[in-house]
Amino acid sequence: MTAIAETPLVRMDAWVRRAPGLTDGSIADVGLVVPTFRRGADVVALLGCLVALPDRPSEVVIVDGSPDEEAEHCVDRWAADRDVPFDLVFVRSAPGLTRQRNVGIDTCTRELVFFLDDDCRPEPGYFRDIAAVFDADTEKRVGAVSGSIVNEMDLPLSARWRVRLLLGIVPRTLSPGAYHPSATSVPRSLMAPFYGVRRVDMVPGGAAAYRRDVFAGDRFSRFFEGYSQGEDLEMSLRLRRRWMLLWSGDAHVLHHHAPGGRPSSVAKGAMEVRNRYFILRRHSPNARVLDRLRFWADIAYIAGYDIVSAVLRPGSASHLRHALGVLKGAASCVVAPPRYDEPPARREYQVVLRDRVRATPSESERLPVAT
Repeated sequence: MTAIAETPLVRMDAWVRRAPGLTDGSIADVGLVVPTFRRGADVVALLGCLVALPDRPSEVVIVDGSPDEEAEHCVDRWAADRDVPFDLVFVRSAPGLTRQRNVGIDTCTRELVFFLDDDCRPEPGYFRDIAAVFDADTEKRVGAVSGSIVNEMDLPLSARWRVRLLLGIVPRTLSPGAYHPSATSVPRSLMAPFYGVRRVDMVPGGAAAYRRDVFAGDRFSRFFEGYSQGEDLEMSLRLRRRWMLLWSGDAHVLHHHAPGGRPSSVAKGAMEVRNRYFILRRHSPNARVLDRLRFWADIAYIAGYDIVSAVLRPGSASHLRHALGVLKGAASCVVAPPRYDEPPARREYQVVLRDRVRATPSESERLPVAT
């Protein structure tokens, strides 16, 4: 019998500025991965926030998908001026959120792998409280824990959602954090602040932590390329088959949406529809006819709502462009439904670390971008 050759690891170079040791406040088992794209200033602001926390990761991995070195120089200049209280790793990667997250998984060396978007700012106690949830799980049934994005909680129901509920497109019984077979999930913004933890169907990729063991069986799907949406939901739906997913009401983080690094309204609209349809087909293959009708009714409603908004606000074309993208995405789902054969989860990247010496940005070596 002929043996099947194993796919070789993709070699990636990176640099690290090592902490002098485990400093006060650093949690030994906690590592943080921050994917970024053309947001050097946001990454530096996040690093400054981490340094000021009374509880922090002992390792921070920045995975940069930018085509230039601006973010790298920002991070290097920031780190050169201070004694960083955690191991700081900088990896340049080919772009793509799911790819960069998987690069971070293979780079991070800690047992608990946290993810934060570069425009998130954790509050004191964030890392400590989530780590405590994992520590209390002596049977190791919890696979992922999300934090609470407190400035996006307990918000008024938007007009878009009020009409959705009025038309019956979205089930009224659905609660934040739950997933419905019609490929619908209620915004977490409708949840009021709470204490303790609650079980959920999904955790947001931009503010969540995972037990390393989950990555032995699952990685973020490469179906979601580039700036993606829904990749965290799809990953969560796979994980919940074998693991418990929790939402911590005590771990607070702020999210300040950065304007850069986002696609056009047309591309975003098309992506939203195709990604939702892909998740519907993969995770709700036996959905009832009513749920499938709800899905398509929601797509038609989103496009119609955008068109009406464009008519009422003629000065802005973003709504009309988004509607065009939604209709384009819906047509592509009918003509060429999205498909992707998920390969077995495995380590994909071999990240070779170089200890970073204190040097001026002009002396920094150019790091190759992985292909």
